[in-house]
Amino acid sequence: MNTREYTDEELMTRVWDMEEIKKVAYKRVYYMANEMRKEELEDLWVSGEEHKKSASFGRNTGYYVGMDAIEDYYVNHHLDERRRQLKDISAAHPAIAESDENLHIGCLVNHPVSTGLVEIAGDGKTAKALFYSIAQETTAQPDGTGKALWMPGKVAYDFVKEGDSWKIWHLVDSTDLVSEAGEDYSKQEIYHNYETNPVDVEFGEPTIKELVHNTDFNWWDNYPPMPEPYDTWSDDISYGPEGYKPPKDYGLNSKEGRNWK
Repeated sequence: MNTREYTDEELMTRVWDMEEIKKVAYKRVYYMANEMRKEELEDLWVSGEEHKKSASFGRNTGYYVGMDAIEDYYVNHHLDERRRQLKDISAAHPAIAESDENLHIGCLVNHPVSTGLVEIAGDGKTAKALFYSIAQETTAQPDGTGKALWMPGKVAYDFVKEGDSWKIWHLVDSTDLVSEAGEDYSKQEIYHNYETNPVDVEFGEPTIKELVHNTDFNWWDNYPPMPEPYDTWSDDISYGPEGYKPPKDYGLNSKEGRNWK
């Protein structure tokens, strides 16, 4: 808990910090929508050497750790996938050249965030935040159609203040479900299929591979949890892999589902 008392000036600084933290999360939405992933890592993520080593990007099936690994997944792997998609489209429609200008043709990526919960550490050096995102991703198909996916979920952040700027240190994009537009969600498999789910396939082979958010039966694990007031940073409260704790009191932990370990 944070039990500190603050001067009026310190309280104003914390109010300002709250808005600056939210601004970083909101900026990331636009960077993704504009396919500016490399710029996102350069502008919004940590740059200090120690923070870069311990930075992490988590999804349902694990974490990429370190800025180099994050860039390899989030930027390089993503561009390779876009090039593969463009190659298939160009083969079906020769008028569409395999050029950088066409690299994201037919793609629409929106991960807006809302309902933000932000907790700034008592010492003002770090912060934790949780948002919800009604996300969708659409990609053009060679037959001229578009494949549109709904993928809502929670987005959790650990922020750290570097100089006068708040930066993303750890992130977990925790997808609750994936459903193609127009699909009857009630007819999906009861148990999550990690070999065919688009989010899991796209995430590849992370640095730390483990089941972080299990979507069987919807939210049995309630991960990531809501941030709580805290005084100063410690690894055990991190949204990164060092702070992950399997839930204790949910059905899958009693061996009800096949995926819990």
